[in-house]
Amino acid sequence: MTIRSIVATLAVLFVASASSAQPPVSWQAFAERVGPQSLVAVELINGRRVEGHIVQVTGTAVSVLPKTRIPVPVRQLALADIQSIEVEREGWSPGAKVLAGVGTVAGILATITIMMLAGSR
Repeated sequence: MTIRSIVATLAVLFVASASSAQPPVSWQAFAERVGPQSLVAVELINGRRVEGHIVQVTGTAVSVLPKTRIPVPVRQLALADIQSIEVEREGWSPGAKVLAGVGTVAGILATITIMMLAGSR
């Protein structure tokens, strides 16, 4: 093989791989489509993860109010630093579901016990 054929082959491979590459994701458009007050989990390029509600979307950043037990200020996340955005669903935690079930069963048993005691008189 000559150097020309090697260079030509590499050029063809480079052009083919560049044309099949995915276009960059527009996190600004995605965040705008999700809408304000949506609960999201934002994964940053440095590996950090921020979970919270979208407050505002600008041309360069997404403002997120982190969902924490103690109130914290809104964080500005640069669009260039965002690796992914996932929409989260708000709901009951597994622990809350278990406690609700235990409370319901306890209430039913207490009602049955009271009815049985009232009926025995």
